[in-house]
Amino acid sequence: MAVQDDHMIRNIQDIGRLIAKLLLHEQQPDYRLPENEEDYTEADKLFSTIMKLAEEGKINEAENELYMGMVEDDADYLELALTFYLYLNDMDGDFLDDNDYSREEVLEGMKDLASDWGVTGLEAF
Repeated sequence: MAVQDDHMIRNIQDIGRLIAKLLLHEQQPDYRLPENEEDYTEADKLFSTIMKLAEEGKINEAENELYMGMVEDDADYLELALTFYLYLNDMDGDFLDDNDYSREEVLEGMKDLASDWGVTGLEAF
């Protein structure tokens, strides 16, 4: 099981890098919040909310918030979503399981995100 999980983790990382390279022209998505909360944009507020929810184990709720708050064709939102999914991918498998989420859902979320941005051909992953 650990080998399969390691393989899935690497696949998700690879897909994240691929999407970042294709759409953001970056090696790795790395959405960061400003130091001062009063400087937060709407994207920053969304990112802060979904990351807090995920840390609390409310991962499905965080993903729902992500999709409700996404702004189409805004690269900041793409980068925050990719950063969110890669953050989930880094979580312990038991934590994900305990909170009714799986790596397969992380992978599906990234594929859906890529598809929304016109990237196809990820079905083989």
